[in-house]
Amino acid sequence: MQLDDEICMKFPAVLKDKLLRKEIELPDTALLDYEPILTYRAVVREKDDYRTIQSEDFKSYFELKKTPKNARGIKKDWSKDPHYYGVSSFLDRRIVEQKMKFPNPKKKIAVGNVYKEGGPAETNEKDGHVCWWLFENADVSGFKIEEG
Repeated sequence: MQLDDEICMKFPAVLKDKLLRKEIELPDTALLDYEPILTYRAVVREKDDYRTIQSEDFKSYFELKKTPKNARGIKKDWSKDPHYYGVSSFLDRRIVEQKMKFPNPKKKIAVGNVYKEGGPAETNEKDGHVCWWLFENADVSGFKIEEG
């Protein structure tokens, strides 16, 4: 998906630069205009830590300097994959619980809406995965730690 420069300028520096230089493109299945999508995401929290969700809880693999877990041993230049710069969440809480091996004493589940003003999103109905490319300073305060 080709984005106009005005939209590219809304992203954090690294993604913005890659999009402007046409080094990567968001997939054609990514949407700019969509209704809010209720999603679940694992966040790092100790057992008694219920502090408010903040932007630090929404870092891409690129920002965390990590590679996707299911990709260990696979030779791939992740810097060319737009999903590497997006943030993952899921349509079903049970998917997060399974993937993150819940109960997990170092993680909790956050629930909230992925929304168009925060950035483009791609939903894969088959596996329930939502990739959200957050604009710089997107507000994630609508996400809350879900108990139980």
